[in-house]
Amino acid sequence: MKTKSWIMHQTWEELVFMHWPVSVDLLRPHIPETFEIDTYDGTAWIAIVPFRMNDIRFRGMPSVPLGNQLLELNVRTYVSYNGEPGVYFVTLDANHPLGIFLARTVFGLPYVHANMRMDQTDEIFHFTSRRTHSGYAPAHFHASFKTISPPVPSQPGSLLYWLTERYALWVIRGSSIYKGPIYHRNWSLQKAESEVYINQLTDFLPASVFESKPMTYYSKSLDTYIFPFEKKGYIS
Repeated sequence: MKTKSWIMHQTWEELVFMHWPVSVDLLRPHIPETFEIDTYDGTAWIAIVPFRMNDIRFRGMPSVPLGNQLLELNVRTYVSYNGEPGVYFVTLDANHPLGIFLARTVFGLPYVHANMRMDQTDEIFHFTSRRTHSGYAPAHFHASFKTISPPVPSQPGSLLYWLTERYALWVIRGSSIYKGPIYHRNWSLQKAESEVYINQLTDFLPASVFESKPMTYYSKSLDTYIFPFEKKGYIS
């Protein structure tokens, strides 16, 4: 993918992937029927991903005004459309009103307002969020993270590679289906331990899905480039 045609740059910092396996049958009612749910060895996955977004800027323009960084907390899973794999966001909480407005109006992504904090004490990160978006039910989240390995690249064919090396997102706007291409270098990830104290983000799934410890990995920083969204089809 040629970086010369990107339209937006973002740096993702202090990012944590928390993944839980989930059956397709449990996940299917919450994902638009137009998308096929991706599986790895027959199992679907749901993820919660908190991070800091920094150096937000559109190509050829100065940084986003009123602060060019935000905290984000997204709930995502993995889908494909006409054989093209990508990420599907169930929700995206963030703490930047202008950024949320732009994401909702320009890209059609389901961003919502939340009060958020990311704190670091010694080697432990704490991430807290309280959703405040009008018309949405409150949803609280609090978790802590600690890395337990040096950075290692994920290997092609592995579950970790399948979960994280995703270079497109899928979104529906009205009756149209769009692909949002994303470019970044391969992830360099550290294995981490996480403790989830409050999680109301995934109340649409049975609590039993989240009884086990999540598969958790951490990334210090990664530059990403967003490309023009491509209309790929229509909802029948």
